[in-house]
Parts: sequence; C-alpha cells; structure tokens
Amino acid sequence: MVSWEETGSNFRAALQAKIPPEWQLSGVSKEAEKPRNILPLFHRCGLLTERELEITEIEDATALLAKVHSGSWTALEVVSAFCKRAVMAQQLVNCLMDIDVEGAMQRARELDAHFASTGSPVGPLHGLPISLKDLTKARGFHHSFGITAWAGREDDEDAVVVQILREAGAVFYVKTTMPQTGMALETVSNVWGTTLNPFNTDLCAGGSSGGEGALGACRGAPLGVATDIGGSIRAPASFNGLYALRPTSTRFSYAGNIVAVGGQIAISATVGPVGHSIRDLELFCRVSSDFRPWLHDPAVVPKPWIPVEAPRKTSIGVMWWDEVVMPHPPILRAMKSAVEKLKLAGHEVVEFKPYRHQHAWDITFPLYFPTGGQEMREFLASSGEPMIPSVSKFLESAKCLSVPELMHYQREQKAYRNEYFKHWNATATQTSSGRPVDAILMPSMASAAFPHHHLPWWGYLSTWNLLDYPSVVIPVTQVKPDDIKDAAYQPVNERDADNYDLYDPVLFDQAPVSLQLVGRILEEEQLLAVAIAVDRAIKTEWT
Repeated sequence: MVSWEETGSNFRAALQAKIPPEWQLSGVSKEAEKPRNILPLFHRCGLLTERELEITEIEDATALLAKVHSGSWTALEVVSAFCKRAVMAQQLVNCLMDIDVEGAMQRARELDAHFASTGSPVGPLHGLPISLKDLTKARGFHHSFGITAWAGREDDEDAVVVQILREAGAVFYVKTTMPQTGMALETVSNVWGTTLNPFNTDLCAGGSSGGEGALGACRGAPLGVATDIGGSIRAPASFNGLYALRPTSTRFSYAGNIVAVGGQIAISATVGPVGHSIRDLELFCRVSSDFRPWLHDPAVVPKPWIPVEAPRKTSIGVMWWDEVVMPHPPILRAMKSAVEKLKLAGHEVVEFKPYRHQHAWDITFPLYFPTGGQEMREFLASSGEPMIPSVSKFLESAKCLSVPELMHYQREQKAYRNEYFKHWNATATQTSSGRPVDAILMPSMASAAFPHHHLPWWGYLSTWNLLDYPSVVIPVTQVKPDDIKDAAYQPVNERDADNYDLYDPVLFDQAPVSLQLVGRILEEEQLLAVAIAVDRAIKTEWT
C-alpha cells in the first residue's frame, strides 16, 4: 500500500511534470531565494513577453472580453498567456492542484475557428480563461478535497456552474488548491502543501479557496469560481486584494461540487465569483442566471437576474466591529477612511450595532459538525494521514450531537434569523428615508491575513453563512508601517487578546486590507449596485 507521504509526493511530481520546460522558473524555486512579496517577479523574471504582460494585467475580465470579442486579441493568445502566468504562480506560491494546458489550447483554437468563420463569439464569455477550485467538477480534471486518500479522483461530469460557463464560451485551464477537508481559513494539505500569500509569503492566502485567491493576486486568472460555507470565498479575496461575492445559497447552483459529508443542511455552501472588479462579479451572476439554473437544480430559486443601477445616494449601516474581536489597526483605518469618503460622496452613513455575534458562532459551530467531524477523521484514517494543525485545532472542541441537541441548534438558528431580520429593519428609524439601511459595511476579517497554522476568529464571515445573507468583499488598501498597535486597548475576551497579540505591522507588511458589504437574502442585484457606489466613493481621491 502506498503511504500518504508517497501519495502526496507523487501527485506533486505529476503536477510539476505538466509544466512545459520553457515555462520553468530558475533561481526562485527555493524558499530562501523568494522575496517576501513575489509579485514583482512576474516582470523581473523575463518569462512573460510584453504582450503577455499586457493581456494578463488588463483591468478585469470584462475589459479582456471586449478585446477578444472585437478581434484585437485571439482566444489562443489570451489562454496561452494565462496558462503561462498560472504555472509561474504555481512555482512561486503553490496555488494549483491540476492544469490542462493542452486541453485549454485546443478549446481556444476551436473558439478562434468559430469566430473566424462566423464573425461572432459563441457566447458572452467567449475566450475567457476561468479557474476552478479543487472541489468543483469539470471534465478533463480531477479532484482531491485536500485529502491524500482522494487524490486523483477524476471528474466524471461538469458541475452545473461549469456547464453554464462552458456553454457561454469560457475556457477552463487550471484547478486551484484547497485545504485538507475544506474546513480551514488557510490553504494547507498533505497532498499539495502550503499555498502562500503573494503579497507577503509569511502570511497565508486564506481558505478554503486559497488557491483561487493566490492565483488571482498573481494575475494568473481573470476570473475564478470559488465556494463558501464559512468564509471560503471571502477570506481568500480579502487576503489577496480581490473582489468577491458570496451569494445567497439558493441563488446559483452548487450541484456538482464535491461534498465530503452529506446531510448537514442547516448551513448551506454556496458558489460565487472571485475577480478584479464588481462588474466582473455581476458578469458571473448575469451569465449564470441567464442559463436558468433552476431548471437544472431544484435547490435554486427561479429568480432571473434583473440589473440595478448604482444609486447616487445610499444608506449604509456601519459596523465598526462585532463586539467579539477588535480588528487590527489597518482595518480600522480602512473603515474610517471608507466612512469619510462615503459621506463626502453624499451617501448616508448610520451606526449599525452588531447583534449577538458571539451567540451566532455558538450556534454555527455545532451545526457545522453535528457528528463531531467523525467522517473527516475516518477519511484521513483510511490512509493514515494526519490532520493539518488548523483543522485539528478547529475540530478539537467538536462533539457529536444527539437528535434533541441538533433540533435545539436548528431552533436557535431560526430564532436568530428572525431576530436579525427585525434588528436590520429597525434601522429605518435612523435613516432619512424611513427605510432600513441598504447594506452593512464592516470588516471582512479582524486581521489582514494571518501567519500559517494560526486559528483566527471566523465570526466576521460565518455569521452571514448562518443567516444566509449575501456579501461582497471590496479591497481598500494595504498594511502600512505606521499602522501601529494601540497600546492602550484592553481585549474583552481570550479570542480578542489572541488577535491583539498577533498584530505587528512588520509581520503584516504589504498585506491587502479589504472590507465587507452585506446585503439581504436573494438581493444580489441590489447589493452589487450598492457595492459599485461604495467602491467608487472609496476609490475617489477627494480634495
């Protein structure tokens, strides 16, 4: 029997063998030879031509599609450039678990042939390279779920979201890494190793879609598909300076994504986009909805996508912190700057008091693991594979629930949803319109990334999974040397003290700082419209 160590080594070697020799990097493969911020290497190494740099560093996927659909760029040169940059990213930050250069190139040639013969694209995503997370099935690839016993399992079909995007003209060329079992906010596994943060390799890239986050930060993908059950879309986007959307779980189809443990239905996973602009998030939503996924998956609400114009004036509720863990200084700086700019842009800003967020976590955690994580332990035991530190720490307090206990937590979840609904509605007394706030602006995490193997506070993310509220991540700034710790602050609990002690501006130097905008169930159109207005105000230099 092949050991788990050999399995991991064999699959990593097989992945490396798929990288064309002419795309191999030299002089930066060893950890000691890598700079802390690896992003400048894409220009300095000399492997990318000026044309390839122009293609991969274009503003966003929407702008890229305009180039391809106008005939300025061919699908083949676009796909080739992103394949090349993706495998460079793999060698620098270890973000891929599968690549298919040959298959992607063939798909691009077919798209170019269609364009040459008809003068029109096959669909709205014609020629767009899209990366996929490990657990999302796509013909021609395999999945592992970050577990050695599962490594090499072939995808026998397309997930519904892949089918949609493929029919729209997308090209799938890579699958990205995820952590062992998926229940970690960093991306580490015994199969694929550790995924690094491109801005600061001393920090993690987030999880469980950390490969998507790192690849996007490296400009190795114009658009990625990720999943989220506790922050797995938003943490990687936040840590890597990307835009992302965690939709309501019933808005788009999750069918065809691997689920390690079936039967946990209280908190549903959702599929969503990670990209370089809010308009790209809207593009994903519009194309996905136009396919009418509710005809292919009964779990999807039949709700067509109806675009909403960005409002000239919005009412934003501001939640400075969740009253459990105080965010680090650069995040508070980003919040303060955002609020000031929103006011300058004419938007209405009101204070939003968090509602029992510690209680939300006390409900959420047991519902994640109603069997105490027994299935996950059995998956790993089948090959003798040990748990990675972050998963082990996370599961150490999980317990198997009795039926009455499970029913208790589900009742608590329902009650909390009703209470938060009323709490949000009560903001109508604070706004000039007499209506509740349009969205809540808050930190996406209490820290800008975190060191490898640390166990952070999930509450800024998981509360919205418990409530099933959609949320958008908006990149704002980066950690600066003068983001010093507040020496006078007194932590309010052990989690808060742990986060406070963790912070050091030198450790977090150059890490992206992002904020989170939360909307209401099934109101993704409205949320993205508000997000455009917020993003526009934040990015404006006011005098």
